[in-house]
Parts: sequence; structure tokens; C-alpha cells
Amino acid sequence: MTHHSPATATYYSRENALESLKFLDPHYPESTVCGVLANPANDHLLQYVFAEAFTHVFPGDRTNYPPTRFFSDLDAELASSPLFHLWTEIPLCRYRCNFCQFPILVLGRDEKQAAITAKRWVDANIAEAKLWLKAVPSMRRVPVGEFCLFGGTPTAIPVEELIRLVSFYMDNFNFTSDTSLRAEGSPDSITRENISALFDMGFKTLTYGIQSFDDALLKLANRRHTGVDATQAITIARDLGFERVDGDLVWGLPGQGVADFIADVRRMLELDFSTIVIIKLHLRSFSEVDTAIGHESPAAWQYPKVRERIAKEGYRWPSLGEQYQMREAAVTLLEQAGYYEHPTTYFPKRVLGPERWRALNLDQDKQYPQVGIGLGGYTWSSHSEANIVTVPREYLQHVDTGEIPLETVTGISDTERETRSVRMALSTCQPLREEWHRCRFPESSFFEGRWADVFSSMAQRGLAIVDHRNEMVSLTLEGKTLVEAIINTEIQ
Repeated sequence: MTHHSPATATYYSRENALESLKFLDPHYPESTVCGVLANPANDHLLQYVFAEAFTHVFPGDRTNYPPTRFFSDLDAELASSPLFHLWTEIPLCRYRCNFCQFPILVLGRDEKQAAITAKRWVDANIAEAKLWLKAVPSMRRVPVGEFCLFGGTPTAIPVEELIRLVSFYMDNFNFTSDTSLRAEGSPDSITRENISALFDMGFKTLTYGIQSFDDALLKLANRRHTGVDATQAITIARDLGFERVDGDLVWGLPGQGVADFIADVRRMLELDFSTIVIIKLHLRSFSEVDTAIGHESPAAWQYPKVRERIAKEGYRWPSLGEQYQMREAAVTLLEQAGYYEHPTTYFPKRVLGPERWRALNLDQDKQYPQVGIGLGGYTWSSHSEANIVTVPREYLQHVDTGEIPLETVTGISDTERETRSVRMALSTCQPLREEWHRCRFPESSFFEGRWADVFSSMAQRGLAIVDHRNEMVSLTLEGKTLVEAIINTEIQ
């Protein structure tokens, strides 16, 4: 029997999608989401997941929005917010993974040149941050809820550059005793020296991508670490005193079976990660959608001929049915171990709660502004949003001439503001509360008019539970699995 997965099919047809959905691992139960997706009433959701689209930004609906108004919107909203999320991106990695679509640059193996490159990008990031402080004065005064040092791979740059970058932010933004500091790394770049330096500066949370503990799959993906390296990284962090260590896995890798992915999840549980992130492999180009910010050139696995060659070498691409078997089996294991989904794809220990930066951004009762500084950075308030250019040379040219290198700026209409708030809240996989919604949008209700129709339809199709008595709307297990598809097709 042949089948087509999103990674191998070249076009959508319901026949192709259903064939992939029905191709299962006989050793595991059929995923319940397969039945939901097979329902003709949910064909739009099947088409979405088959297309491999990905969401990590929420664009506005008013194009040609003036940057001056965007800065004014952000300044005003920051001034009335108790805190905000600040993240800075150093887009440098030692190599590019074969599936990576994020805007990064490869440092290369020449250590001297890598150090020069790192200094150049830290200089540029600091220069951009100074421009933001000038354009948005409230940014200097409002407390930072969580500061995230992201990438790229920040731990790939020299320790002295890490210290210089973080020191600048601490000296120029309102870091308080309540500010959380989070750093991102990779198993091959996390050393006792660099994360000890981060810990000494106040970082207590470390997150890093593992993707798999299977060394053959890691090599295929062009990862330069092993499963043993991933284990050593969390050991180093715990020995130093990090309070929270979060790690990422990917499901749907070529050559990965359901049992393989479940073995990875079990290993994460054994290592006692604070949050276990399980991410579906996405290969559709970010440039084709408006919900993601991507690299200027395709990842290796996005080329059809490369995918075909990998399959011929014996690394079969998992079908949709197998992928959802992976997800549901993993969710069962995680819930049994005391983890829960908050937000989508993120499974923190229930006793710890969600990663703070995600809660600040998305939780229905918060949704505080976010500021992203660096190549591909994303910033928003409830009235407008913008992202930074993703082409390195353009970024550096703008910063060198004293301009914040905005690529797109969109405004958010009153109607879209409400829709966007609901989309963000749904993406947390937590119940939507009528009280919180009415507090922000007094003329609206989840149980009347537009929203009543939306959620009633979702309930009829097995995606949501409408609880009139407790005035809440919750996603079902299947709704949580498909939440990205739901918010980008139905909550519009």
C-alpha cells in the first residue's frame, strides 16, 4: 500500500489526505483525531494539516499601517500594562538543521571569524535596542515580566559576548526582582562555562532543542549532538541550580515510527524536564503563509528531490495517521506523569505551570505586549504588530543607518482585536471564560451571536465543549490537537 504524508505529497486532494490519514501503525490504537478529520464537515481542517502550515505570529488586518502609529500604540499600551515580555534574538548557529526555517546565520568552524561575527551581531542587536528605547519610551520604565535570550543558538557565541549583551539589557530596561530570565541553547552548545555565566547573571530557566534521542535521526537532520549530549546538558543545568529546564522533541521525522517517538517522550520523562515540548514537523514554506516568520532560503528537507532521496535510503516519511498516533500516545503518557498542555505543543508539569513568557503573551486574562529585538523579531500590542526583516544584510544596513528594520507593520481593527484575542486564548488549550471575555469586550458574549454559532458548530463536530452553566468553552482532546488549524480557518 502506498501513502502520502504532508512531507511527500505535492498537492492536496481529499483522496491523498484520507489515504495518509488511514495509514496506521497496527501496534497502536487509531488516533481519535483521525475520525474527526475524516468527517467531510472538517475537510478544511484536513486540508490545513495536510498543507503543514505553522503558527507563531498573529498578524493584523490593516495593511499600510504607519510605523509611527505602531510605535505610539505600543508605547501607550505598555504604559498601562503591569509588565511585558521582552525577547532578544541572536540569529547565529553553528550549523543549520535540515528542517529549520527560522532566520539564522551559520557561524562556521573558524573560531576567530565566528567570534568576529558574534561581536558584529551583538553590536547590531544593542544598536537596534537603543532605537526601540528612543521610539517607545515606556519600554524603559515598564517592568519586564520575562526576558528571553533566543536565537539562533545564543549559547553558540562566546561567553564574553553573552555577558555584554545581557548586561546591556539589564542596565537599560526595567528588570526587577520579579523578572524571569530564560535562555535558549542546544545540547552541543551548552557548556558548564556559558550557562554558569548565564546563571550568575540571574538566568534560572534553560530551554533547548533535542528533537530526538535517536542518533541516526539526529544525524539525518544535520544535528551535531547525540542523545547522550542531550542528557549531559540537563545534568549540567541541574547541577548549577537552574530551577527550570525545558526541552523540545519533534514528531513526524523521516524514519521515525510511533514507538520511536514514544521512546523519546519516555526518556524526557525519565530526565524530569520541567516542560516537554512536542512539535509536529512542519515543512511548508513559512513564506507561503502569514502566520510565521522564516528564513530567506528553503530548508534542505523542503526540496522534493531531497525528500525523495531520503525515502529511497530507507527513511520513510510517517503518514498523517501515524503522526497523530504519535501525538495521542505521547499526550496520554504526559498526562499520566502529571503534565498538561498549556499552550499548544507545550506540556509543563502541572505543579510548575506554563512557561511564563507564553502565559504573558497568550493567556486570556493577560495577553500583555511583546517586544522582539533582532533578526526576525516580532512585536505587538493589541492595536498593531510588526516584524523585523529576515534578510541579514538588509537588517544590518537598516541598523547601521539608525533605523529600526521593520519589514511589515499591520494595524488591528476593533473586530479583529476581539478575534485575535480569542485565537490567542484558544491556543493556550485552556478553557475560555465568559467573565474574562466580557471584561475586555463588554458588548460581546461566547453564548450569543457570532461566537455562539462558531462554538456550537465546533461542539457538534467534536472539537469543543460549550458549558453554559460554568460559562466556559473548552477544547476537546481533538480540538487541542487541531487548535492551530481551528484558529486559522474557523476563528477568523
